This record gives sequence, structure tokens and C-alpha cells, in this order.
Amino acid sequence: MKPRTLVIALGVLVGTAACVRLGFWQLSRWHEKQRLNAEFRAAMTSTPIEVGADSGAPVGAVPRRVVVHGRFDEARQILIANRPKDGTPGVEVVTPLLVSPDEAILVDRGWLYSGDAASARPEEYPEPGEHTIVGIAQPLVRGRPGVALRQLDGVSLALWSARWLDPDSLAPRFPYRLASFSIRQLPGPDVPERPTRSVPTAYNEAMHLSYAIQWFLFALILLGGSSLLALRRGRAAAPTRP
Repeated sequence: MKPRTLVIALGVLVGTAACVRLGFWQLSRWHEKQRLNAEFRAAMTSTPIEVGADSGAPVGAVPRRVVVHGRFDEARQILIANRPKDGTPGVEVVTPLLVSPDEAILVDRGWLYSGDAASARPEEYPEPGEHTIVGIAQPLVRGRPGVALRQLDGVSLALWSARWLDPDSLAPRFPYRLASFSIRQLPGPDVPERPTRSVPTAYNEAMHLSYAIQWFLFALILLGGSSLLALRRGRAAAPTRP
């Protein structure tokens, strides 16, 4: 076999193996999304469990539908930046819910429009008094810093702008202990219209199955097409008998 032919053959084999590997990776992502969606459906249909700030263990790594009672600390709020909704820029408003004088749970109260996808005025939508919050609880993920503190002019309200909720960055900024999990409040008959609460959407499973099929097709085309081309060239180069 000529060196050039050998290099081409090795390149085809490497490319085919890479396509097959990517196909199996997409299949693993597909199974992962199926598992996550199954957990999500179970959480949405389960009976809410009552939790407090010290209930990190019952919440666990799997999302749970929970109920909690307390009062919002509207003097300290967090805006989760870059959260578009139906193509419209906006933020998620996260407010601590005081479940005792020295303990609070971060509650995602919903979406507000934001032209710059970073700033908003949640103080225009107060929710005073005691509340019973029903929502989906998820553990806070550590090691993702990105909290920037800014103070609104002329308003006695501290707003933190963040890309995500990092407990290590947020803890020093509050005079009470924060729970190890947050709650995304679900819409309901007694829940205010704004900020806009919404039910979390399930993950898109089909995209990974589609990508897997594409990668396997690429592998088949690369290997099969190259083999067919080599066969035709071999026949064309074969000497003809008189």
C-alpha cells in the first residue's frame, strides 16, 4: 500500500471512530435528559414536603416540590441576569424568605422585564406579610462566583446582580444564615402576577437523539463512501485483459 493511501485510510478510520464516539456521547446525554425529566415529572406530581432552612438533607440533589412558610426580606434581593423569556430580555428576582429571625431560604419569585438583561426594580412589586410558598427546591451549587453588589440610589434596598446563586459569595452579604438550597416558586391562585412565576420546562430530549443519529450517519457515510471510492479506483486501475 502506498504511503499516501495508508495516510488516507488512517484518516478515514480516525474520523469514523470520532463520529461514532460522538454519537454514543449524544446517546448518553439523551439518557441523562430522560432521567432528569423523569425526576422533574415526579417532583411536579409529588405531594409537597414542608421544609425549613435546615432541611438540606431532605431536599437532596433531586428537585423536590416543597412548601415553606415565612416573610420576605425585601430590603435585600438578588437579580439573576440574562434570563430571557420568549425572546424578551429579563431577570429572575430572588428574595430571601425569613423562616426564623436568623435563617432564610432564597426564593425565586419570578421573571421581570429588563432592557439590559441585568437591572430591574423589584421594590415596585412588594409582597409584605406572611407567605406560604409552594415551589421546586434545588440545592445551591458551590464554586461558581460571579456576584456583583450595587446599591440603588435613593432607595433603602440592596440589590445584588449575579449570573447564578453561589452560596459562598452570597453568605457574607446577609445578616442571617442562608439555607443550602433555593426554591423556585410555582404559579398559583394566590400568587401575584408580577414578578411572573412559571412552571419549569422539561429538558429537550429529542435533540440529543437527533444529534446521535447524525453522527452515526456521518460515520457510515465516511467509512462506506471512502470504501466505495477506493473500490472504484481499484477497479479502474486494474489492467485490462486482451
